[in-house]
Amino acid sequence: MNGNKRKFDHVAVLMGGDSSECEISMMSGKAVSDGLEEAGYTVSRVVLGNGNSFSIPDGVQAVFVALHGAFGEDGQVQKKLREMGLPYTGSGEKASQIGFDKVLSRREFARAGIRIPKGMHIDQAVADSPMKMRPPVVVKPARQGSSVGISVVHDESEFAKALSNAREFCPDVVVEQYIPGREWSVPILLKEVLPPVEITPKTGLYDWKAKYFSGGTTSYTFPEDNHQADLRIISEVSETAMRAFNAIGARSVARVDFRIDPSGTPYVLEINTIPGCTKTSILPKSAAKRGIPFSRLCAAIMEDAECG
Repeated sequence: MNGNKRKFDHVAVLMGGDSSECEISMMSGKAVSDGLEEAGYTVSRVVLGNGNSFSIPDGVQAVFVALHGAFGEDGQVQKKLREMGLPYTGSGEKASQIGFDKVLSRREFARAGIRIPKGMHIDQAVADSPMKMRPPVVVKPARQGSSVGISVVHDESEFAKALSNAREFCPDVVVEQYIPGREWSVPILLKEVLPPVEITPKTGLYDWKAKYFSGGTTSYTFPEDNHQADLRIISEVSETAMRAFNAIGARSVARVDFRIDPSGTPYVLEINTIPGCTKTSILPKSAAKRGIPFSRLCAAIMEDAECG
C-alpha cells in the first residue's frame, strides 16, 4: 500500500480443500491469483488434494492462504506453513483457531467487554437439548464459516431440526438470541478499519447462498453515504471491530460481522480471519470504497505475510 519495494516475488495461492466451502475458496483463490499477477507477482496456484494435502513449488517465497472453512481458517494450515518455514497471509495459528471457534471467540469478546448476543453452548456430549432460550434464536455450528448450517428458530417446535442441521457440520452448537435490525460487516486491513458495509439480503437471511450466489438479490451499501444518520453507529462499530480484532490476537486482515438493533446498538456476531475475495465479497468492496483497487489489496495482504 505504501509503494515500497516488495518483499516477495514468487508466491503461492492455496485454494480448494475438503471443507464445505471448497467452492468459495476456489473462487477466492482464482481472483486473488489474478490480482497478484496484475500486481506483478509470479504466482503458483496450489489446489489442495484429498485430505487437504498440498505441496509448495520450488522457489515460492510466501503463501497467500485463500482457504475458507475447516483446515484453512482454524489454524491447521497455518501450523503446517510455519513448520515449513514459509511466511503466510492472515492470522497465526492461535488467533485462527479462536476466530473460527464461536465458543472461544465469544469468550474472548466477553472478556474484552465487547457486546455480543446472549447465548449458550450445546456441547457435543449432549445428545439432545431442550430449548432453554426464548425464541427467536439463531442456531449455528460452533466451528464453521459463511453461515453454513445456520437456522433462525421462531418457534420451539423448530429447534430440534435446527440443532440437527447445525450438527451436520459440527457436533458443538452455539445458540444465540436473534437480534432484529440491520446487518453490517466491518473489514480491517493492516490495522486500518475500512468502511462498514450494510448487507440486505432480499431472502431475509444472509446465508451461504445469499453471500455467494445471490444473483443480485443481496444489496451492499455503505452507511457512511447516509450522511449524519449513521455517523454514531459507524464510529462505534469501527472502534468495536478493532477491539474484536485485537481480542483474538488477529493480524493483517479480518472482517467483523455485526447486527445493529432498532435502537442503533451494535452486537458482534463473529470475526472472519480469512475474508472472502470473490466478486461479491465485502472486503474488496470496502477497500474499493477507500480507493484501494483489488490488485493493490491483494498485494498489501501478501506483503504482510509472516511465518508463525
